[in-house]
Amino acid sequence: MVNLSRLLKMELLRARTDERPSIDFLYADSQSKQLGRGWHMSRAERGQIKVFIVDDNEDAANLLGEAMEYYGYQTLVAFDGAEALDAIGMAKPDVAVLDLGMPGMSGVELAQRLRETRASGDLLLIALTGWGQQEAGEASKSAGFDFHFVKPADPGTLSALIDEEAFRRRVAGRI
Repeated sequence: MVNLSRLLKMELLRARTDERPSIDFLYADSQSKQLGRGWHMSRAERGQIKVFIVDDNEDAANLLGEAMEYYGYQTLVAFDGAEALDAIGMAKPDVAVLDLGMPGMSGVELAQRLRETRASGDLLLIALTGWGQQEAGEASKSAGFDFHFVKPADPGTLSALIDEEAFRRRVAGRI
């Protein structure tokens, strides 16, 4: 069993903490589908991005929320889909990290509702779930998720993905 607290501490030590923006870009290796670590936003840049984490496992949600705060993002946490749906309209996050297997409103249903209410599709939706089967990936894609990660996900990888998407959106003029 992996000690999540130790893993998080090790990853957080690698986080970039200076205020200088990087001019490199993040790349995806088309062979391995692994994210490169060329583009990293500064903490000041990340502070402009709101990340909303929704997971019925309160410990996992809070731990990921703390990790994202450490990286510099504004972080919001909810523990069920209905609570998230109510809060998301006021919070207007840039990124939503959703667990798929929540009781009540599932992450798939929440994603579908969010896609229906967000006109331009500017919300980055990331599925973070214990379900690694192909069917789960297909369900998350059809629900409107942009990315699908299987737990436990490396907080640094999630941060790198958010950085890359923020960079792409800035280049496209959407932020």
